[in-house]
Amino acid sequence: MSNTPPRSLVQSNQILFETPKSKRNPSVAPYDDVSSNTPSTRGSAAVMRQEGNTDRVEGYKRNDYDSYISEDLKKRVFVDFETFLQSALHVPRDWRTLWGPAIEAVKANKEFRKGKTEYCKQCNDGGSVEKPFYEPLMETANAVLDVVSASKFDGISGTPQYYHVNDRGKLQGGVINNSDLSPDLVVLHKGCQATEDSQTTGELRPPKEIHWANALHVLEVKSHNTAICDGDHIPRLIINEIDPLWNHAPSTKRKRGKTARPGTPTTGSDPPSEASSKKRPPVESHTSDQPRSKKAKTTSKLLPVSEDDPGSSVSTPEPQTQASPAVQIGSYLLEMFSVPLLRSHATVCLVDRDRLQLYHANRSVILVSSAINISTAPGLDQFIAVIIAFHCLSLGQNGILHTFAEGNAELVKNTKIPSDDRAIQKQNQLLFNVKEPEKPFTLILGDVISREPAIIGRSTVVLRATSEKWPGEKLVVKVSWPSDTRDSENEFVNKAIEEAKKKESTWAAKHLPKIFWAGDINFGTDSTFKSVANLFDTATLVGGNFKYERRALRIIVQEELHPLKSLGDVKEIGQVFVDVACVHRWLHDHPGILHRDPSPNNIMCRIIEKPNATGEPSRKVYGVLTDYDLSSWTVRLKNDYTKTSQQRTGTPPYMAQELLDGTSATHLYRHDLESLFYVMLLTCGRHELANEKVGSTTGRRMVMRGGYRPYKGWFNQKDYGILGNEKSSFFTRSKPIELSPCFEDFRAWLQPLLFQFADGFTLKSFHRTKMGRQQYYGTSAGEVDNPFDDETLGNNIDYSSFIEPVRRLSGELEGLVIRYDPKAIPPPTPTGAPSADDA
Repeated sequence: MSNTPPRSLVQSNQILFETPKSKRNPSVAPYDDVSSNTPSTRGSAAVMRQEGNTDRVEGYKRNDYDSYISEDLKKRVFVDFETFLQSALHVPRDWRTLWGPAIEAVKANKEFRKGKTEYCKQCNDGGSVEKPFYEPLMETANAVLDVVSASKFDGISGTPQYYHVNDRGKLQGGVINNSDLSPDLVVLHKGCQATEDSQTTGELRPPKEIHWANALHVLEVKSHNTAICDGDHIPRLIINEIDPLWNHAPSTKRKRGKTARPGTPTTGSDPPSEASSKKRPPVESHTSDQPRSKKAKTTSKLLPVSEDDPGSSVSTPEPQTQASPAVQIGSYLLEMFSVPLLRSHATVCLVDRDRLQLYHANRSVILVSSAINISTAPGLDQFIAVIIAFHCLSLGQNGILHTFAEGNAELVKNTKIPSDDRAIQKQNQLLFNVKEPEKPFTLILGDVISREPAIIGRSTVVLRATSEKWPGEKLVVKVSWPSDTRDSENEFVNKAIEEAKKKESTWAAKHLPKIFWAGDINFGTDSTFKSVANLFDTATLVGGNFKYERRALRIIVQEELHPLKSLGDVKEIGQVFVDVACVHRWLHDHPGILHRDPSPNNIMCRIIEKPNATGEPSRKVYGVLTDYDLSSWTVRLKNDYTKTSQQRTGTPPYMAQELLDGTSATHLYRHDLESLFYVMLLTCGRHELANEKVGSTTGRRMVMRGGYRPYKGWFNQKDYGILGNEKSSFFTRSKPIELSPCFEDFRAWLQPLLFQFADGFTLKSFHRTKMGRQQYYGTSAGEVDNPFDDETLGNNIDYSSFIEPVRRLSGELEGLVIRYDPKAIPPPTPTGAPSADDA
């Protein structure tokens, strides 16, 4: 990246994009090559990556997402309420002084006092019904806005907004279809009203149908008195030696425990705690990038952290009364990220009777604040401060990126957003202010092609686009949130394209994506992104493991290719598989790139139709390997730095069994071959060819099989270890593979591959057993076996053995072209070598 400091998204009127450049010498393997910057596929994004869109024509339902959202919720971190206000909501440190006059004016306001009195009455009644809480809470919050908007108070100005009761009103446009997902209160821009004259009359008239794109933030109301996360089951940040548990307002039914801060008076009906006369409890501490001491004990009861996913917190099970509301809050955060609205972060309030808690997600972490009690004097001031804080946030500080996507500012006010969510960004423009000598340009967005909604992770969205900068080109724009330390996909592709210019490799260019432009936004020091990230630089983490992963907004403009499922000819499908296997190996040998995520979503087609020499129509289809977000330079992988990986890489149904069950810490070339095998197996086993109408055109293409579909368990199994064991059993049984009748000709390729993998895994197991026996009984040096070749499973699987059956295919697959022979095109000598420290 450039040495020029990145511009802030939330403060600048214009955004200067930076072209991603190499962050490090690819010949040198840094400690964290794949550790902190490997995007996760375990969370909510995974549900959309399983099988593309071909397997879920009816849309996803809430239960489908809950388990994935629960994975993302493992990235929660508990923080003190005041810390949350300052870092996530930009509240000034001296807010009690600066906002004091406004807070006192609010508390003296008749409407505020009326709403607050009614709300506290509901809290004291002890009923279990939520609905009576909605109206008084809305009136109380709106009274705060009325007071601060009607008078000029120092340090208070912001976005005109209002609170609206959304009782049983399903918000439109989310990815969790056919659900009853309905936040109780929605905060809307005052421009988002049912009629144009509502602003002049002063009457707030929300639209009949509210879209997730309209929500500045939302509130969920509970009456359980047990819904608030108590912080005992997730990691928490200790800042300035203050444990967030000390200031956490307990349930009125719960006695304050030993975590109460000494000397702090109790609130509500709680009697003084014994802890008030004792010293502060010892706080076991370690920094977020250091391993926990073996002798250290946590203040919470924790299970061991998962070795295969050390980036997540693994604690004792959260009480269901807290876990269920957390998943519901996670669902709201997911929807706010999924619109897609180019949203960097989102905040949700959870109100349980007289306690309020805040959740803030920014694609790296989910901050959970300690709770406040709004029925007490200090808590009431904090509640008013929260309403003022949200009022003061600009759209950018709300996470709605509008300085280069001007249409986003209008979407929050638009009451007529298309019901087809794929068209939500249609005609919206992205304005790219680039560095000289490049000239600024504009992208006009079209339909959403695909998206991987997630709370944590890359959350990739792909949209169609056009631009006068590239007239006549069919473009797609890919928007994602990778680690800001990870090499750009653009860097891998550019290296490959340069290598493909060599005479012996020109064929490879047809099988690589064409990237027109790529740029990163690294958020400025005054942005919410950075203020939250900075918490983890100096704070101490207790109660679990968590490593904060800073992310950047990455935008790539490339040519539009055809998805694999658009093909309706068996031979064309077969040629695409051969092409991808060839270019995948060529990438490994020449530019030195291992893809690490072969899946149907990443296998595309370039279709060239033009008259041949005799003037007759001619069609050629080339397989293209795309999406290099998870790729790595092979020279680093040789140094085995993937053993520090936080997350497995790949898409679960297509991932190698050893990466799933954790028996291999290093991502090997043969693991990608195993993924390619699964892609072919699942494509040919779970699909058929049929005439289908797409838009105004009807043609033969790939569709999901009706009725029985083999290997269904691989898509439903959410436990990685169990899925790995299921795949291991699949090879052990070595039964005939199940294929659709139209893909029967693939059997002559896939069945030999099954046997080759099965033989290799059997040989590896035998070798492991033999080595264990030798270690147990002892053996002389002359009896020690040669090391097992794990890269090829004992010479059973490599590129040559993978591609060899293609030469013998018959029927519709006869005559497929193998474009790459490593023996005919020797790989180049690697340029550069690892340093002495890395060797």
